[in-house]
Amino acid sequence: MTMLLEDAQRFTAHCFNGEPASCTYACPYHLDLRSLLKKAGKGRWDSYYKEMATAVSFPLVAGSLCDRACETHCQRRLVGDEPVQIREVEAAAIAYAKNQVPDVFSSVPKPDPVAVIGAGPAGLSAAFQIARKGYPVTVYEAADTIGGSLKGREEFPRFLEEIQAKFSVTQVEFRLSETVTSLDDLPEWKALILATGKGGNTFGLADNRDDISFQTARAGVFAIGEVCGTDTCHALAEGNRIANCVEAYLLSGGTEFAHVQWDRELCNRYVDHPGAVSKPAVVKTGELFTKDEAKAEASRCMECDCDKCFTECDMLRKYKKKPHKLATEVYMDSTARPRISATVATRTAYSCTMCGRCRSKCPEKVDLGGLLQLSRANRLERDYYPPALHDYWLREMDFAVSEAGFAAPPPGQDACQYAFFPGCQLGAANPEYVFRSYDFLTENYDTGIILGCCGAPAYWGGDNRRVTENQDRIRGQWESMGKPTLVFACATCERQFEKFMPEIPRVSLYTLLAGSGKVAPKAVFPQASIFDPCSAEASDGIKAAVRSLVEKAGTAVSDYDSDGFCCGNGGHIMLANPDLYNDLANKQAYESDLPYVVYCVNCREVFAQREKPCVHVLDMVFDLEPCGNITLEEKRVNSLKVKKTILKKWGQDFTPQHRPWDDVNIQIPGPVQEAMEKKLITDSDVRETIWSAEQSGEGFTDEDGNVACWMVKPALTYWVQYQKDGDLYRVSDVYCHRMHFRNN
Repeated sequence: MTMLLEDAQRFTAHCFNGEPASCTYACPYHLDLRSLLKKAGKGRWDSYYKEMATAVSFPLVAGSLCDRACETHCQRRLVGDEPVQIREVEAAAIAYAKNQVPDVFSSVPKPDPVAVIGAGPAGLSAAFQIARKGYPVTVYEAADTIGGSLKGREEFPRFLEEIQAKFSVTQVEFRLSETVTSLDDLPEWKALILATGKGGNTFGLADNRDDISFQTARAGVFAIGEVCGTDTCHALAEGNRIANCVEAYLLSGGTEFAHVQWDRELCNRYVDHPGAVSKPAVVKTGELFTKDEAKAEASRCMECDCDKCFTECDMLRKYKKKPHKLATEVYMDSTARPRISATVATRTAYSCTMCGRCRSKCPEKVDLGGLLQLSRANRLERDYYPPALHDYWLREMDFAVSEAGFAAPPPGQDACQYAFFPGCQLGAANPEYVFRSYDFLTENYDTGIILGCCGAPAYWGGDNRRVTENQDRIRGQWESMGKPTLVFACATCERQFEKFMPEIPRVSLYTLLAGSGKVAPKAVFPQASIFDPCSAEASDGIKAAVRSLVEKAGTAVSDYDSDGFCCGNGGHIMLANPDLYNDLANKQAYESDLPYVVYCVNCREVFAQREKPCVHVLDMVFDLEPCGNITLEEKRVNSLKVKKTILKKWGQDFTPQHRPWDDVNIQIPGPVQEAMEKKLITDSDVRETIWSAEQSGEGFTDEDGNVACWMVKPALTYWVQYQKDGDLYRVSDVYCHRMHFRNN
């Protein structure tokens, strides 16, 4: 699959992290006020002035004309404070800047002459900016002095001093006391700017200008400023902006690539400020802030920027990846080639739990999980991916839909109204969960059953082929059963169906249990917290049903809210990033001091491994003994037991597949078994490795009879150390790695 940059960027297209703050969107000059206030807060007055002088033609004039729109949209108000006094800080910064010598710009001279009619705020700033780019500029002014509407202000002497200083290092020809009555009478020009001021001559063109490009109906003629009804402040701003449009026109004949869509409505786009501390406004002790006062006031700026996903996601913080950077890296990795170039975001891509929290918390619903799933799928299709990271779960999915899979309506029926879809893990964790739930359903509803997998392992692994094949299989089973409503006990399964098979009607087992009035849950803990799986974050109905069942048992439910956080199991990051997996699991396990009630068997397993008191809600509903930790091998045995028991109840026989190594008798010490579980090595993997070595005679044997043997599989190489004692193999160590080796 060839990925385009746009394929990755569409996931982050609406992310506004790094975009201007609300105050900047309100500013007519589009000043980066976060940056300026940061400089002022550190007392870097010269740096402040240089940055402002680069952004606007005449900093003193711009600051004096400012209407404080930025302060109206300062987000300091959201925490109950007065807005930052940006204009007062600006005035102080300009006053304290020692180096106000205008920069000399050595642009390559360009041949196209530009004429400007009017030497008011708009015309002066336009002339200055265009001349900086190297174009010969001539300004025509009917009056005998420059300044236009600025001349009526008491600060004009200071304005004039600043303007003259700027033009002293920027070559512009001023033709004063020269009234233009016809554009055709002017000397040759390639572009012309009308800036004749309020009530000035429009030459029949200024009334219909385009507000984005400033173009008029006549080619090459632009109109800006007060002649177009713009106030003095925005007239100066338009003079700053028009230079790019004029240059674009001169170079290409059009202005499209110079258009900057500056949506003023975005000045109302605010972000959350959790934990923001109130800081009262600084009171001036004189006409101007002192240096310390200006620094203190500037430091009240909260540097507003949306980083909601960053603050909400442990993985993004760990790798310091912001959305736009992540999209770029995903694309870059899609073009990487072994030995020539390397990937930069592989670990990041496989460290996402796919919980969807970033999307649910983002004000623009940016889906970074979807972006990283795209990366996983692209890597797999290009055959440039680490197969070991998802090999175990993909093998277990294949097992769940083949040997342990089964689908049928009740015996003697061709169709049914409902079908129970317990998912691949519910029965693996405890077969009684499936048996008791199915008994409840068959007693109250016309219910068949589908034993299989929702496809989440394939989706998380980026294996789109398996995802599609699994969907086709399920749709075929569903249609053959008369298109029943599927009953789910797993929120992840339900979310997968909602995403990929929305045409299949769905209902939660917990909703049916809570609404039946036919179950009497038993309390395990007098008080508990409910940990909602991340896949149920948006499922208010399921959450309410589970709480109803827990409260019906007499258990007092705390107000703890897991708030969409993942237990760590999501996305199957255990092998890709064990440290992050453990951090997430430990964090969620101990976030509440009370025991947990869960309704996801994966959550229950994660918490049980950390000795967190925890029960599944079905333990309470059916009065079952809460199960402890179970091994990977026991999960397989349980899954086969579910199928065999249900088929036997229906009068059918089922004999699980027998493989030659199933008869290998092994003994595994507790510490070794624990290490195997963390590496996702099953007892069957150990048996097959020993059996293969015994059959081939390959392996290493020391003088004490300790054997070290190996088995090479497509994704992993397994090693087992053992001693043979009659027909018993005493295992002393087991491990695996991703390296392959060949005999020469």
